[in-house]
Amino acid sequence: MDPNEPDNNEPGKNESTSTSKSSQVAASGSPSQVGSKLLAKYSDTDSLLVRTNPLDKAESKPKAIPLQRPQELEQAIRNAPANPEPYVELGQIYVDQERWVDARRVLDAGVQYCPEHEPLMILHEDLSIHLANMALEQARKLNAQRPSDENRYGVEQAETDLANRRVKVCADRYARHPDQKEILIAWAVALRQLGRQEEAVEHLQEASKEPSIRARASFQLGICLQSLGRPLEALAAFRKAALYRSPPPEPLVRTRALEMAIAIAEENHLIDSARYYTEQLLACCEPSQKAALQTSLQRLMETEL
Repeated sequence: MDPNEPDNNEPGKNESTSTSKSSQVAASGSPSQVGSKLLAKYSDTDSLLVRTNPLDKAESKPKAIPLQRPQELEQAIRNAPANPEPYVELGQIYVDQERWVDARRVLDAGVQYCPEHEPLMILHEDLSIHLANMALEQARKLNAQRPSDENRYGVEQAETDLANRRVKVCADRYARHPDQKEILIAWAVALRQLGRQEEAVEHLQEASKEPSIRARASFQLGICLQSLGRPLEALAAFRKAALYRSPPPEPLVRTRALEMAIAIAEENHLIDSARYYTEQLLACCEPSQKAALQTSLQRLMETEL
């Protein structure tokens, strides 16, 4: 067996027998609801923006800035507007100080005068994502405090705005760095949030060719295919995400992919497969989950094929 391929030694005879049923579901145009509660849990919305600058620097406590330093940088920008360095330093200072209006003013001007400077472009893109996310948080808070149709619509609009912003940032960043295939995953997740599932599938199929990220890409591909009402294709994607051998998937990806595979297999009456995936999950799950999984496996063993 090719060590780079997923393990196929599972009971799978009954997967092929249900193809006609699954084709009917897909053709009907109404996506299957199996695992719909899980999809929200596994939407991976916290990692939509792939950063190219070190996280350690971004997450460390900002250094104390002399009071006159922002004034010096503002003057430097006025004297030499084509020099990108003052924009980057001043923009980062304003971001650290949460002076969002000033940060946007400086970075907007910076990318206008220095559109080829990568650190400046990244900081500007990160700020745009952050501001859109802040707007969403504010909309959700307002709706929680005063629920209404208008405020719910505001939340929906803010969610759409954030997803559109992420799509643009990922598209622009990937155009500059086509070697960074991980951006395709972030891009696809945002596209899926906008209902652009077919585009997301194309990006994830491309990302799944990259060994270092193919488990993550296959997991997201499974979610897209499931949403499109293509359960057997989704099942194959989740199986790959969970069972790649070299390199192996991250533990969380493996666990979640197996959970989704079990849900789809049961929904489509693929009992042998559901048993197999449950056994695989039992081998890697947290101790607190074992009792429930053993009960589930016993139930599957007693289920007629």
